[in-house]
Amino acid sequence: MKFYVISAILVFRIVDAKEGVPVNATVSMTISPSSNTTTSAIDRSEPIIEVKRAIEEKELVEKNKIDEVKEELDKAVHSLNKTIQAKGDEVNGAVAGVSKSLESCVSVDCNNRGTCLGTKRNFLCACQLGYSGKTCEETVCDSRRDCNGRGLCFGTTNTLTCLCNLGFTGPRCETLI
Repeated sequence: MKFYVISAILVFRIVDAKEGVPVNATVSMTISPSSNTTTSAIDRSEPIIEVKRAIEEKELVEKNKIDEVKEELDKAVHSLNKTIQAKGDEVNGAVAGVSKSLESCVSVDCNNRGTCLGTKRNFLCACQLGYSGKTCEETVCDSRRDCNGRGLCFGTTNTLTCLCNLGFTGPRCETLI
């Protein structure tokens, strides 16, 4: 009976299911004829411990990067919220200004001496008889009062002219000729 030595070398490429990291492993087997015993040895080019350590380091680096990105995103969101708040205040102020500018004027804007036409910012007063001016603030002159009843009054109490009757002169027809 002849005995033979059988020798085999097997190379495996194992991929870690979690990380997808390939691990090379070489298995060699020898069957010896003298003792009828089988021996085996495993030789790995990348030991499992080192692979696990590399995977853990990679996971830690990725987690740190993710945390950094989250922190930066939180800062950006906070800054954006501040900007939105500030712009919102500006818009609210502008809307309030526009609302006020569209608010109709009332007779108080014409010193209660006329009818107000338009808005608070841009209006025209249709003054009652005897009043004039942008807000009906001036009174039309009264010949009896402003020209001492001795002439005709033209204009307003602020800028008036008296056309004096015969025999009288002066700015208010106060002097007898």
